[in-house]
Amino acid sequence: SMETLGHIIKDCLKELGIEKPVKRYEAMEIWDQVVGGKVAEVTEPIRIADGKMFVKVKNDTWRNELTYHKQKIVRKINKKIGIRVIDDIILI
Repeated sequence: SMETLGHIIKDCLKELGIEKPVKRYEAMEIWDQVVGGKVAEVTEPIRIADGKMFVKVKNDTWRNELTYHKQKIVRKINKKIGIRVIDDIILI
């Protein structure tokens, strides 16, 4: 029925329009608790674009260290948020 279609369209718009930006913001908000205190001190999430979270890292040593943990962090963030907001972390 048309009514059902209306609901489907509304749900799609919610998912495409409002929900994603809110979830992206949430992902950046929970960064510190996901990575823990020590890493939080030397990193700062800058933005999320095209499924990539850009994270500023204090130095090369930490950048190298975090490279090994990227996928684990991605999984943790997406799990906490409840939808797949990020696919990758770009360390800058």
